[in-house]
Amino acid sequence: MRIPLLLALLLASSAASAAPAALTTESERSGFTRTGRYAEVIALCTGFAERYPKAVRCIDFGTTPEGRPMKALVVSTRGALTAARASQRDLPVVLVQGGIHAGEIDGKDAGFLLLREILEGKVAQGVLDKLVWVFVPVFNVDGHERFGTWNRPNQRGPEETGWRTTAANYNLNRDYLKADTAEMQAMLGLVREWEPLAVVDLHVTNGARFEHDISIQVEPLHAGDVELRTVGRAWRDAVIADLSRQGSLPLPFYPSFVVQDDPASGFEDNVPTPRFSHGYFWLRNRLGMLVETHSWKEYPVRVRATRNAVLSVLEQVAAHGAQWLQTAHAADARASSLQAQPVALTFKPSPESRLIDFRGYAYTRSLSEISGALMTHYDEDQPQI
Repeated sequence: MRIPLLLALLLASSAASAAPAALTTESERSGFTRTGRYAEVIALCTGFAERYPKAVRCIDFGTTPEGRPMKALVVSTRGALTAARASQRDLPVVLVQGGIHAGEIDGKDAGFLLLREILEGKVAQGVLDKLVWVFVPVFNVDGHERFGTWNRPNQRGPEETGWRTTAANYNLNRDYLKADTAEMQAMLGLVREWEPLAVVDLHVTNGARFEHDISIQVEPLHAGDVELRTVGRAWRDAVIADLSRQGSLPLPFYPSFVVQDDPASGFEDNVPTPRFSHGYFWLRNRLGMLVETHSWKEYPVRVRATRNAVLSVLEQVAAHGAQWLQTAHAADARASSLQAQPVALTFKPSPESRLIDFRGYAYTRSLSEISGALMTHYDEDQPQI
C-alpha cells in the first residue's frame, strides 16, 4: 500500500504548523521525503535540552573513530536525569536506539517526532513521571554520514541515507558480544551506567514485498529466565495489539524466508544469538526488542509505525515497568545462585511447523537474465494470502 502524496503532505504540514520550527526535523519539513544529516541530531539534542531543561538532558556517551560525538537524550519528568537518581528512585529505564544500520533511519526521525509530541503534552501524558527514556537517535554515526542515494536500493525513502556499516565497515549489530568497535564499547558503557530494563533497537527490513508494515521480536521469550519470558511475551503482545489498533499489520517474527527469495519456503523463528541487540540483553536478564518496519513501505508510513511502536513501549513500561523491574532483579538473584547448571550456547528450531495467514502479494518466479537464478516478481496490485 503506497501512501497518497496528499496524506504525506498533510502529515508534514500538520506537524510543522503545530510545533516550533527549531525542534522539527528535516524529515517533517520535507514531507517525509528526506532525512537530516548528523548535524541536525546535535542541534536537536541541544535544542530539546534548552527548551525543556527540567525534562531533557543532552549527553555525549562516546566519540566515533572519525571524531564525531555520540549523542543521547535522557528524558524524564521525575528529575531522574542521572543514572544514580534513576536507580535510587527505582525508575525503569528504556533505551531506544536508532540507526545502528544507518541506512535504516526511521527511528531517528520517529523518535524526535514522538519526543516533541510527549513534551508538548499531546500524547502519553504522565508517562515520563514513571520512567527514564534514554534516546540514541543514531548509533552508527560515521556510517550515517556516508550519505548516498543508492545505499538502500530496495527501500522507499528517504531520498538519501547513510550506510549499513561503520567507517571501518563493521556491522554494529553483530558486535554486541565481542565489542570490537569503539562505538560498541561506548554503547555498552552507556548500558552499564543506566542498566536499562528494556532496550529497543529500530530497523528496516530487506527483501520480499508484503502487506505487513512492521514486525516486533522480543527476548526473553523463546529463551532466558522463565519468569522474564512471561514478561517478554506480555510486552510483545501488548505492543502488537497497540500497533494493530493504530492500523498497522504487525508480525511477531522477522519475515525472512527459510530459503532466500522463495515465498513458498516459509519462515523460521529462532532464538537470536548475542551478537545481535535483542540476543544480547536477554543474557543480562533484561528485555530486548527488535523493531523492523518494511522497506517497501513509503517513508511516512514507516516513520509513523516506528513512532507508534516506541509510544507503545513507553506506555507499557510506564504501566508495568516497576513490576517488571522487580522480576528482572529476581532473575539476577536466581542467576547468581546457579551452580553446575547446563547453559544453552546455541539453538535450533524444531522440525515442527504450522500454517499462518500471511498478507503477501501475488507473485511469479522466473530465471534472471543476469544471474540465471530464479527471481521473484511481486504484483502489489494483487494482495494475496
